Amino acid sequence: MRKAAIAMMALATLAGAGTALAKDKAAKDKAPPEVVRQLVECRQIADNAARLACFDRQVAVFAEATQSHEIVVADRKDIQEAKRGLFGFAAPVGRLLGFGGGDDEATEIKRIDTKVATVRSIPNGWRLSFDEGGVWEQVDLKNFVMSPKIGQKAAITKGAFGSYFVSVNGQPGIKMRRVE
Repeated sequence: MRKAAIAMMALATLAGAGTALAKDKAAKDKAPPEVVRQLVECRQIADNAARLACFDRQVAVFAEATQSHEIVVADRKDIQEAKRGLFGFAAPVGRLLGFGGGDDEATEIKRIDTKVATVRSIPNGWRLSFDEGGVWEQVDLKNFVMSPKIGQKAAITKGAFGSYFVSVNGQPGIKMRRVE
């Protein structure tokens, strides 16, 4: 009994350490790039001439980093647009590409309203493409009441456990996955 209690305490300690390490990594991931950090640090210089010289020097470094694409500057609108274009892929692509907030609640896209661009019948159901450019294939055995048509309104909704549902022309959604 005593060995079990010690083992449980050790597991709890390891779990706590893992949580602390994850928090440290998350904090480090949110830290700005070195070039940006150095630019911001110029504000702390008291002497006006030295501060201006620091800003001039660091802005030049920053400009070079953006021109060489070592640093990419994007506003929230650009990030949302990119996430919308990548909506439906299994991996957290936004986080992999360094879009900051990853899939946090504030910026996560849960639904896209679009129009059907192409319709094709495949052996297990439907293959649809949309104005956004995504191509989706059916993965369940349900069917639309009425066949989808080009130009009809569609809604792609994120479901549980990485699933997605596509509704065309107000019909109940069918389960689909993004293939392109």
